[in-house]
Amino acid sequence: MRELPKYNELMLPVLRVLEEKGALGNHELRDTLIASLQIPEELLEQRLPSGTQRIFDGRLGWARTYLAKAGLISRPRRATVEITKEGKELLAENPTVIDLAILKRYGNFRDFLARNKEEQSEDEAPEKDSAGITPEEQIEKGILQIKRDLQDEVIQRVKQLPPEGFEQLVLRLLVGMGYGGSMADVQGVARGADGGVDGVVNQDHLGLDRIYIQAKRWEGSVGSPVIQGFAGALDLVGAKKGVIMTTSTFSQPAEDCVNKIKDKRIILVDGRRMTELMLKHSIGVSTKQNFVIQRMDEDFFLELEN
Repeated sequence: MRELPKYNELMLPVLRVLEEKGALGNHELRDTLIASLQIPEELLEQRLPSGTQRIFDGRLGWARTYLAKAGLISRPRRATVEITKEGKELLAENPTVIDLAILKRYGNFRDFLARNKEEQSEDEAPEKDSAGITPEEQIEKGILQIKRDLQDEVIQRVKQLPPEGFEQLVLRLLVGMGYGGSMADVQGVARGADGGVDGVVNQDHLGLDRIYIQAKRWEGSVGSPVIQGFAGALDLVGAKKGVIMTTSTFSQPAEDCVNKIKDKRIILVDGRRMTELMLKHSIGVSTKQNFVIQRMDEDFFLELEN
């Protein structure tokens, strides 16, 4: 399956396009490069995990930045780039790729690396460059790994809770998600007296609209008999909405069973989804550090030029 070019794989095509076309605006360069490389639209729509940026646009931006830092392209005017004398000389060597080893031939680029504390040894450079992902992608990849590790840590801790503690966690999570105004709007149910209901969330203060909860702190996969039992418990209290939350997973028959129940809305939340919700709503976790990524505000400088 075809993949998006890495930012280092875009540098040589960028130089070739600029040599052929002359100075181009950033948008013109993007469109020309896409046509030249025949990149399909579905790949161009790929975004970073956060959804904040198209991956291709970020990689093209860093390809331009690295080429500019090496003096191979210049910016003669706002949002426009053109190839330099050094860039044309490099193309005359007929390189098959432009990597960090080539860029480090240029003093300006070495100074750029030193300023950003990114200097690598010659032996390390090929491995560093072969990854071909932008700093933003590296950050998001690292954050995603931290999130997954934290989810694993949280689910293991949740599994150590006693049954009553796990039920309270589920109720607190639902309140944190906005169901019910506060913990005053939730209540546990006496064990053994509910036939499959572990808690109730009042969506309004009078309790006219309720969500019934079953919390399953299981190791094995939750099967369809649990779904059928919970549906029967909802019938006993005349309820139409319920949530089953587990530390494990749901079997395919369990998911099929939920889809067949037409007169009730039952939501299944497995361990992975539960920990995602806990992190999102800061239940059982705390913030250690925040990162802010800034970018240049071109409109600010345009105001100063006018």
